[in-house]
Amino acid sequence: MQLEKLRTFNNDIIFIDGLWGTGKSVVSPIISGMAGVEKAKIEGIYEYISWLYYFEKIDFDGAQWMLQTYADCSQYNNVIGREVNLRWSDDTGLGNTPDRLAYLFRLFKDDGDLVVDQINDKNLALCVMSHMLMLTPELLKRSYRDRVKVVEVVRHPLYMIEHFASYLDRFDSPREFTMSYYVEGIKVPWFAQEFENRFINSNSIERAILCIIKLYPWLEVKLRAAEASGLSLLELSFEQIVFQTDDTLRKLSQYLGRDHHPRVASILKRQLLPRDEVLSGKGHRKYGWRQTKATESKTYERLMRLVLDHCQAELGNDFFRLIDWYNSKYPSILGDYASH
Repeated sequence: MQLEKLRTFNNDIIFIDGLWGTGKSVVSPIISGMAGVEKAKIEGIYEYISWLYYFEKIDFDGAQWMLQTYADCSQYNNVIGREVNLRWSDDTGLGNTPDRLAYLFRLFKDDGDLVVDQINDKNLALCVMSHMLMLTPELLKRSYRDRVKVVEVVRHPLYMIEHFASYLDRFDSPREFTMSYYVEGIKVPWFAQEFENRFINSNSIERAILCIIKLYPWLEVKLRAAEASGLSLLELSFEQIVFQTDDTLRKLSQYLGRDHHPRVASILKRQLLPRDEVLSGKGHRKYGWRQTKATESKTYERLMRLVLDHCQAELGNDFFRLIDWYNSKYPSILGDYASH
């Protein structure tokens, strides 16, 4: 039996993607506040299906049918108010939504085929925050064709270490849902096959650095291949978002073909944008973030010391080479502190 979905919705599907800790939640309210864009959702199914297909755990027709069907179902539920996130503090909750009452009023509207017509005629875009989806992007273009647009958020590797280390420290929690497997009884993330033995014998900082060193070159290869296949893609660095916010707004509007929210200034204010220091904004404390009054140079020095004090010299040198690559590809004021 060949699974097929010959009739799908026509609306845009926007993925705000990135590795762990790249700052997707900072740009998400800006995008989801744009004209005709739904409030962002975090739904791991897109990642799970893509990862399973990558490892040949699921057939192509089943994977494609699932992605196509779930995206349309999710958007339909959005527009009829079936899944309004009332958790105020969530990145995707009403507290981070500029048009809160409009979403609540949907609870009293009719459903049916007229909703589908509204989605298609107004091109109401589904907006999804994803994690590491572009490491396995092979299904996206084939499943969604020209509907899909990807905003890939990258970040300076040094500023990702604490987030990765904190996340990996609680990786074996039953509340953690990243695809994984076990080596000698230790839970290992799905992308760590090539360095799994080194991973299980390393400390938290080394594990974080091992992952980042592995993932950035992998991501670079996949991004270039995705572009060659015709997948629509916009890369934004976190540093560009926080230091050059106006330029970021312009790029997003041009890329997505949508106007920003009339109250975009209030959205930026809530996200503490633009900034003078990277860590002077908002973040997730449970992942190691902490607001600081330290100067950027002091923060950079502290993070460099974290690497030097907690990982072997060879691994540290590999990480410093990755930093040089990042500073060259995504230049920012952080490159000024890169002497080591």
